[in-house]
Amino acid sequence: MTQLELVIPLRATAPGTDGRHLHPGLVPWRAAVCASTDACLLLSAETRIIAISQAGSDMLGLPVDVDHTRPRFLGSGLRFLDFTAGAEPLHDAELARLAPIQTLQTDALERSLMRLELRGVRRTFDVVASPLHSPPQLDAIGALAFFTPVGPA
Repeated sequence: MTQLELVIPLRATAPGTDGRHLHPGLVPWRAAVCASTDACLLLSAETRIIAISQAGSDMLGLPVDVDHTRPRFLGSGLRFLDFTAGAEPLHDAELARLAPIQTLQTDALERSLMRLELRGVRRTFDVVASPLHSPPQLDAIGALAFFTPVGPA
């Protein structure tokens, strides 16, 4: 089975295909996310995870050192599920509507529910994502997302 990479059109151009370049405007945000006690993560304009808080790492099951590998959010190993009883994996069009991805597309504050399977347990999160800007550049340089669990753990 061939795995396809979801390509989501973004208004800004990616600074590099390997994700190693970090926009200077994201440096202070990266420091804030790494020091935060809230469950949050920072995405670059090309949807790579460039920072995650300890609480976010614990809640989502992602390694804290994710900033070294910088995987794409949708390719980070998270299992995104729909809200049906069968909890089927999300399709490409549904993945594009997740708040952290959509905020990069719309350049606006976005909010969505997100259902994940973590270590065999299904969890639902309320996710709020905000675009980050660095004037004079008009397009978002990244997105800051906060995760709040909904329901029992």
